[in-house]
Amino acid sequence: MSTFEQGWAARPFKEQFPELSDKAAEHLDKLNHAITDMLLCDLLTDSQVRDIRTKKFPKLVSREVREARTAA
Repeated sequence: MSTFEQGWAARPFKEQFPELSDKAAEHLDKLNHAITDMLLCDLLTDSQVRDIRTKKFPKLVSREVREARTAA
């Protein structure tokens, strides 16, 4: 999988990966926004967000995209 946009200015996941179902894309969009919201509300530290944005969230996105591509 290639890189993808994340953070407050990211394009919607359905736009980035048209093969995703509407439900999967909406879920990823909500998670992406929640990560940013929690950072802005000081519920996550910078190091936690870095770990989420560089390790955990990309794994989740990769799995969702891979599942969508194998289902097609």
